[in-house]
Amino acid sequence: MRAPLRAKSHKAKEALACGSNVNRKIKILQIGPYPPPGTGWSIRIKMLKKYLERAGHECLVMNTNKNRKVASEEFVPVRGGWDYFKKVVRCCAQGYLVHVHINGKSTKSPMLALVAEFVSLLFGRRAVLTFHAGVKQDYFPKQDKFWLDNTFRLIFLFAKKIVCNNEEVKARIAAYGVEPQKIVPIPAFCLEYLEDKAELPPELADFIRAHQPTLCSYIYMRHDFNLDFVFEAMQRVLQHWPQLGIVWMGADRESQALQQRLREAGLAYCSYIAGDLDHGDFLAVLEACDAYVRTPVVDGVSSSVLEALMLGSVVVASENGSRPEGVKTYVDGNVESFSQTLLNIPRATNGKPEIDKPGLARRWGVRDTLREEIELLCSAAN
Repeated sequence: MRAPLRAKSHKAKEALACGSNVNRKIKILQIGPYPPPGTGWSIRIKMLKKYLERAGHECLVMNTNKNRKVASEEFVPVRGGWDYFKKVVRCCAQGYLVHVHINGKSTKSPMLALVAEFVSLLFGRRAVLTFHAGVKQDYFPKQDKFWLDNTFRLIFLFAKKIVCNNEEVKARIAAYGVEPQKIVPIPAFCLEYLEDKAELPPELADFIRAHQPTLCSYIYMRHDFNLDFVFEAMQRVLQHWPQLGIVWMGADRESQALQQRLREAGLAYCSYIAGDLDHGDFLAVLEACDAYVRTPVVDGVSSSVLEALMLGSVVVASENGSRPEGVKTYVDGNVESFSQTLLNIPRATNGKPEIDKPGLARRWGVRDTLREEIELLCSAAN
């Protein structure tokens, strides 16, 4: 049973969603990954869809995620390149404003964005772009590679507005020759995210009760999650905490390979592979565990880091220059730094204290970013 943390009427939410444009209903086509898996930007797309529709607007999501071919009422499936192109054309012909989501960690999403922006231009309208993640990604910022840099430059120039993670990312985008005025930093987190929190699944609750302390981490078997480094640090921590329990979230399609890696590292007996959880269950795990471990350095201001802090958990994360106050940081790649940071986390003996979420939001500058992004979309649709 899910209980919202803050109750607001639909009319109040509608007024929040688009401000002075609330009476003008818009049609938005979001293009990007839709859960599952529930990554930071797929959750953002889901939340935008939820609040756009709550405000009375139309919102379609063209899903580019791993589950993109599955029939669903939640999103428009994509079954190949030609299917993608036809559906973008059809939506543009029907008057939808294209809102495309990309990052700099792959070449696939930028190429899909470029196609969608070009189609939108053919119908006399410029798309809105949200650029996710932080200042250091595989293909971003500029790398002095002609084809790569100019592809991103075109994507940024074609967009009517660009939403990004923070001021540092904005500066890197502007370096492509983009007008700074059209780049708007809107972090992908607000208090409404916490409304999704569910009850902890029974099997996970049993595992957490049987171990002390418990850590959780969201991972994939990719280089940016640094698994060899993480496993080596966990081996050191186990020498001091023999009852340690670790909940590994994500990596759903890689669960067998992950299980093998954990056996080889001697960590299987203290691990629970949870897979790709629904957002509500993910939040429940964050709240139940003693600490949340965030290993990538490319993520900028991670929404899951803010979620964990707001739920009263300690956060241990790689230092990337964007971590909020209160996060326990370590030097990426330094096993001693990581293991000692984990071993020094404060441990609550009488449960977690009540969290003043609005107070923390003010302290960390957490804004009503759903409202800001939806207002931007409303303005762009005019």
